[in-house]
Order: sequence, then C-alpha cells, then structure tokens
Amino acid sequence: MSKEIIVPEVDREGINPDKLRHFFDVVLRGKTADADAYLESFVDFDVDRLRDLTGKSAENVLLDVDDCLAPPYGPILDKNLGHIDNMKRAGVNFGVYSNCKGMDRLEPLREMDIPIYSGKHAKPSSAGFIEVCKTMGFDPAKTWMVDDNPLTGGGAVGVLEGVAFVKAIGVDPKHVSAKKRVRLFLSGLFRQLAMARTLQGNTKIHRLSAKD
Repeated sequence: MSKEIIVPEVDREGINPDKLRHFFDVVLRGKTADADAYLESFVDFDVDRLRDLTGKSAENVLLDVDDCLAPPYGPILDKNLGHIDNMKRAGVNFGVYSNCKGMDRLEPLREMDIPIYSGKHAKPSSAGFIEVCKTMGFDPAKTWMVDDNPLTGGGAVGVLEGVAFVKAIGVDPKHVSAKKRVRLFLSGLFRQLAMARTLQGNTKIHRLSAKD
C-alpha cells in the first residue's frame, strides 16, 4: 500500500501590499466593524445561536490555527478539536485557511478529514478567500471565517457570508523561542490595535462567551 504524501502548506507569513492596504482599511476606515461576532474563545462559536442572531446559513467554516485553535507554534487544544468534531457531526463543513507553515500539529485536523489550503494566497487577500472556497467546494455566500486577527481574517468581511473573531489564546513559552516571542509580541500589538478599532463602540457585533 502506497503511503499518502502530505504536501506542506505554503508559508504565507510576512508583509505584502495586500496586508498593508488592509491594515489602513481596518484602522483608518473601520472595515472590520461589519464582522458578525466576537468570541471569548473558539468553543463559544455556537453555530445554531449565530444562525439565529444573524439570519445567515453558516454551512461552511474556514478556521485559522495560531491563537485561534492553538497557541502559536503549539498543539491544537483538545477542547477545540472536540468542539470541531461536535459541529462536524451536526453537519457543519470545515476547512483550514492559515498563513502559518505546515506542521505536524495539524495532523489531528487531517485525521478528521478537514481540508487544509495549500495555495499561495495569503490572508487578507480577497482572492485567497475565493480560491479557498473554490478548492474546498464551499459556496462563499454560505461560508464563515473564524480568526483571531482582523488584520488577516478580517479580509473576509464583505467577501464571505460571515466573520467571527476570537480572543487570542496567547503564547505558551514552552513552545516558542525568545526571539519568536519578541516577534509575536510586536505583531500582537498591531492585532490589538485592529481589534480595538473593530470593537470600540460597535453595537452590531454579537459578543459570545461561556458566561452568556
């Protein structure tokens, strides 16, 4: 029996013109204020409740990895894997669209038959969200993006049916070198600025947490 060959995802991290343009669209023009939800954690992504609140279908969901499902460079949290499994059993389709490099820690998602985008387009490129949906057989008009960062996943606003932002998990020092922690700290500052711009005074975004 031939062994399955898994092609690692393209590394889509770093700065590019799309990311710079989107940064100004978020911070200066408030583009991501039209997102649908802000979650205290990924397990607060309640599809049925969001369907009721927004009137949208949410048949398909694209997932970010770092700071959304897992600490940066760390394993995906068991509670998040369990939540995905429960929603899959309820009929929700999932795919992964992340700018991170391919890593063994994504294997639990592959074992759940969740497709992982391996193309060249980096978030927040609108072309990327469209290509991901085409590759995975998702209708963009019935697809949501779940992401911790308005500067990347926020590019789906106005492109996909819905967008939900998740409070960042945060760095687990045992998985990250001191050099990487400095870089993550700096990128986190920009993310916090974008999230503050997205949420401040925004009564349109539905805020969900386990306390609700």
